[in-house]
Amino acid sequence: MGPGARGPRSRRTLKTEAGHPEPVVERARGPSTADATRAYIDEHPSIRDALRDDLVNFAFLARKIQSERPLRNEEAIEIALRRYQQEMRTESPPLRAVQELLARSRLEVRSRVAILRIKEDPPIMDRLYNIGKGLVPELRRRGVFQIFQGSRALTVLCEDDLLPVLLEEVPPKNVLHVERGLATVAFRSGPAVAETPGVLAVIAESLYQRGLNCLETMSVHTDSIFVFRESDLVGALAALSRLTAPESGATGPSPGTTGGPRGNGSAVQA
Repeated sequence: MGPGARGPRSRRTLKTEAGHPEPVVERARGPSTADATRAYIDEHPSIRDALRDDLVNFAFLARKIQSERPLRNEEAIEIALRRYQQEMRTESPPLRAVQELLARSRLEVRSRVAILRIKEDPPIMDRLYNIGKGLVPELRRRGVFQIFQGSRALTVLCEDDLLPVLLEEVPPKNVLHVERGLATVAFRSGPAVAETPGVLAVIAESLYQRGLNCLETMSVHTDSIFVFRESDLVGALAALSRLTAPESGATGPSPGTTGGPRGNGSAVQA
């Protein structure tokens, strides 16, 4: 080996005072431009919808993402956006199938509903079930008495006037939350709702865009039920009615409903 020539570099191993090799901690790499771009779009559903419908100026959106994320290469962001759009077109379930299913659905509204949340306890569960059995003959008139069991609590959905009866059977220490003055909106769909991906996502997006909060949601066979405060009911009906008749252009209740809430626990449906 001639003068000035360098031989192979020797790897130096750091050792602790005890003579043992010290582990070398590598600096964690940040997300790639593609991953950061995908994360940004997933965090902004409205931009995702515009991208899916090809309503986006890619250069403008790339600059916007660049201004809000530590990304340097605008061209790489634009490429990531175009790839993301292509993937959505091949992987996403057809939105048209969801829209057609919801358009064939009917809305049912019930007002003056209450929610009771309690700590799960077997004796209390037995008492509530016994109350439910006694209500079977009049459930068609009452309409709302449902018990949902979670991992650590029970949620009871009932009419306002039934709440005192239930609270008599529940020790105060087991009561987690009570709220009156609620309303339920139920989508009554066909059997295809169980096999159609994206139905709940479309409904939730419609509510989110209008700043409406859903307190509870549950699915019972072909019914998708949403619980709102009565102060949000008018806005919720306006949003959801558009889904049942998206092409009608009407601003009022769709053919899937017959108006707003009526009376104590009354149902409004088509």
